[in-house]
Amino acid sequence: MGKTGIKSGTNIGGRSIPGNRPMLLARWGRLGYGKLRRFVLVHFNRRYVQSQLLQRKGKCSQCGYCCRLIFPCTMLTRGGLCRVYSGRRWLVCKIFPIDDRDLDDVKSAGGRCEYYWD
Repeated sequence: MGKTGIKSGTNIGGRSIPGNRPMLLARWGRLGYGKLRRFVLVHFNRRYVQSQLLQRKGKCSQCGYCCRLIFPCTMLTRGGLCRVYSGRRWLVCKIFPIDDRDLDDVKSAGGRCEYYWD
């Protein structure tokens, strides 16, 4: 067990923690910050969000990477599709990605988002 209190091989959220705990925990921290940042922007800085959405290009390919950034969303089917995509999704989900930082989060999770900014 290291400084984090989590020993290698520990199962957290259905995932086994590899030997490089500090790097993994730093990634989770960055992705967690991204989730919090998006929530705050959507609910408290709508002007910024609206300006970003007006500049955004591309379309959603429904790849599901944004739904699995830290942990899988409970609305994902076993096939990786959203159960409520056409219905009552969270506002944060409807507008994802807000900016390039969100695309960096998807990229760090191994995905490639079809949205982009010039």
